[in-house]
Amino acid sequence: MRFLPLALLPLILAAGCAPKGYLFDHKESSKTALIVPELRRYGLDPEQSQCVGGKLGVDLSIWQLRQLLAAGVAVRGPNPGPGTAGDLLRAASHVRDREVPVAVPRAVTDCGADMVVKASVEAPAGAAPAAPAAPAPASGTAPASAAAPIPSGPPDYQPSEDFVRATEAFERGDVAAAAQLTRSAADKGDSGAQQFLGGLYDFGAGVPKDPAAAARWYAMAAEQGWAEAMNNLGQAYERGVGVPRSEVEALKWYILASARDTEDVAMVRRNMANLTLRMSEEQIAEASGLARAWEERRR
Repeated sequence: MRFLPLALLPLILAAGCAPKGYLFDHKESSKTALIVPELRRYGLDPEQSQCVGGKLGVDLSIWQLRQLLAAGVAVRGPNPGPGTAGDLLRAASHVRDREVPVAVPRAVTDCGADMVVKASVEAPAGAAPAAPAAPAPASGTAPASAAAPIPSGPPDYQPSEDFVRATEAFERGDVAAAAQLTRSAADKGDSGAQQFLGGLYDFGAGVPKDPAAAARWYAMAAEQGWAEAMNNLGQAYERGVGVPRSEVEALKWYILASARDTEDVAMVRRNMANLTLRMSEEQIAEASGLARAWEERRR
């Protein structure tokens, strides 16, 4: 039985809430036209705005761009004066969709607008980085990963009866029942349920939103080999949400997740690539060593 990936959770919870236009206004040209005028409000010049907007039009969906615009209103206020590029990165960091906080700083850096960001404001702790703080690592210092993909979860995993009932409840929209059954299964050691429960706490679905609880359940599932939980735990450590901020711990979990067969592997590798740009060779080597030690303990 294939369970719903956690990446779909916010979209499922928002089903029926998106305006009709989100489904049709999806062409890259339409997306660029939507985002480019807004970028001028963040201190980017016309050339930078066109470049950043073009890249975001390729990397993000119309729904993701609209989330970014909505977050920008929240950051800058409903009747703002001129904003800064730092405001743009803060807005991206507030978007729950994990692709947005990765795509925006990458586009800003690729388009040469990172100096605008540095001049405007230093990104606060937990926000998406404005630009790499260190040069990209040489090929000899790249994080090590397994030579062959490893299954995304324990190969002998079998969902418990409670978790099967939980996923059925979730699929029919009974989130409260799904949360209760998932918690029961997770408490009994069902690692798939532990991963899913982390997502419920992450998004506040059927349970109070609790980043610390989300990270705790992600960690339990990650320790048992679930790739999605590893990636989510890495993001928690990278931002310091629910756990102390640690780039080394974040990279360790990204490395482990990237070595596994998961439909989110492209996102995991982007997360890892963006993080390593800000880390020293010593930090990368430490994270790689921790990941290797983790794999060796499981053999």
